[in-house]
Amino acid sequence: MSQASSEGLTYAHEKRTVAGLAGIYLLRLLGMYMVLPVLSLYASTLEGQTPILVGIAVGSYGLAQALLQVPFGVWSDRYGRRRVIGGGLVLFTLGSVIAAMAPNVGWLIVGRTLQGAGGIAAAVVAFIADVTRPSGRAQAMAVLGASVGVAFAIGMISGPSLAARFGVPGLFWFTAALSAVATVYVSFGIPRPPKHVHDASVEWTPGYLREVWAFGALRRLDLGATLLHTMVTCMFVVGPGRLAAYLPVSDHGRVYSVLVPVGLLLMGISAAVADRWGRLKEAILSGSVFLAAGGIALLLGPDRFWTIVFAIGSAIAAVAVAEPAAPAMVTRLARDEARGTAAGAYHMCEFAGSFLGGLVGGFLLHRPEGLGWVLLGGALLWLTIAAGLPRLSGRA
Repeated sequence: MSQASSEGLTYAHEKRTVAGLAGIYLLRLLGMYMVLPVLSLYASTLEGQTPILVGIAVGSYGLAQALLQVPFGVWSDRYGRRRVIGGGLVLFTLGSVIAAMAPNVGWLIVGRTLQGAGGIAAAVVAFIADVTRPSGRAQAMAVLGASVGVAFAIGMISGPSLAARFGVPGLFWFTAALSAVATVYVSFGIPRPPKHVHDASVEWTPGYLREVWAFGALRRLDLGATLLHTMVTCMFVVGPGRLAAYLPVSDHGRVYSVLVPVGLLLMGISAAVADRWGRLKEAILSGSVFLAAGGIALLLGPDRFWTIVFAIGSAIAAVAVAEPAAPAMVTRLARDEARGTAAGAYHMCEFAGSFLGGLVGGFLLHRPEGLGWVLLGGALLWLTIAAGLPRLSGRA
């Protein structure tokens, strides 16, 4: 083993590119996370709303992401990561503007769907994998995950109070502005890799997608991503309303100001352990355990304030420990030629879960007692699937 291969992100171009992509993620997601804790409550006030349409308004973003993750990953393999990321950000900006101006729940769904159509996640993950060595990939994913975590923390903590002051449409306008800044940044602020990895001469074939799905370990990761995000989205459709029974919406940020930093701490610990000692599988398994604990808590005390807080915290913790481990495992298992396709398939399943979670959450808005069963049942199924994942070695 060479010295360079055991030192993680030691090269300057690796650090600059990972930091730049993390910055884009932060700008893009900050406004979106500001909306998340209040979106279902806001959609319930719009003309034409029904419980199912409220759930679709939350989950339609995930549906568009799911449909376009594989095409965006494939296009990034063929035409280059930077072009795909920039185009996705333009679509996200346009969707944010439509959502801000939506006069009814139907137009809100249109805006959210167009936001989701800017599916850059697969291209960003593949870009990071292109410019980092396997030994530092989990660390690079942790940096990306930390940017998501910072956006999540700031957005979830500040979103409820800002929505109370400026309204949810104001948050969508802010989201559009941040996405526009990120579009400029991806064009001029991201360092170019030392060599061109992918271009139009790379011919993609459907065999790549068949190869990804036929690979049992990748298929387990994809199914696990669907289950995780179904449960987490369902939690954030139903949870804010249940929390509002005990605490004014403008004060919900006080709850997230405790839960989110704990989640970020868990993410850092999980990523460090997975990177150094090869515990990617264990990190993914622990996510299912957190969600199961949240489901059990809701079943034991469904109408208690602290039970609801614990369940929301369990969802945050599950995402924190399972990500960045799962995408890191995807990029390590996939061949270089199919890496963008593998990342696209993973994120397609992830966002399909977000859409399903919106539908299930909408159904549970008037049946909140079922949330505990959804979390527990989904977590146990995820645990069973993830148990068959391979153990990968630590730093290569």
